[in-house]
Amino acid sequence: MEIVFVRHGLTDLNKIGRMQGSSFDHDLDEIGQKQAETAAANFDPAPFDVVFSSPLKRSLTTAKIFTKGQKEIKIDQRLTEINFGEWDGQFLTALGQKYPDAIDPWGKAAADYIKYAPSGESFTALNRRCGSFMTDMEKNYLDKKVLVFCHGTLIRMMFAHCLTNGDMNCFETMANCALAKMSYRDGIYRLNYYNRILTFE
Repeated sequence: MEIVFVRHGLTDLNKIGRMQGSSFDHDLDEIGQKQAETAAANFDPAPFDVVFSSPLKRSLTTAKIFTKGQKEIKIDQRLTEINFGEWDGQFLTALGQKYPDAIDPWGKAAADYIKYAPSGESFTALNRRCGSFMTDMEKNYLDKKVLVFCHGTLIRMMFAHCLTNGDMNCFETMANCALAKMSYRDGIYRLNYYNRILTFE
């Protein structure tokens, strides 16, 4: 199996540095729309056997732009971005100043964020959700090429689940509209590339 993940294009919340989990369903802004269109111009969806997307607008719009009407897009709730609870919609820099122990050295939410956002989804729960999706991919698409449109933190955990026992610290948040690819064979995942950015104008 080959599986390629694509992060959605830019939104207004991305642009101003607010946390954007599953509580916010903003679509691509003007820059994000153009970003996706330009990246998609350098992307061929034809080789993929199946396409999945998060149900959130920013992901689904990106999926439609990239697939160019050539593929059915299957919606999977497990691909929804992490729910950051009370942190959703807040400025990440302000959260880092207030809760430095819950921010990693790269300025992203760390596992301990859940102490200050108790209604959010834990990294452990996110890992289980990603694992459920990947198990289904292994079972149903073993000899296929799979394309998945989703979100920054979720992609980090997908790769962490398969390659580092759920430790997201090993993976950066990909750029908007960037691609990452894994291959799976005989019970082993292999990283092919991560955060590959297609040419933007």
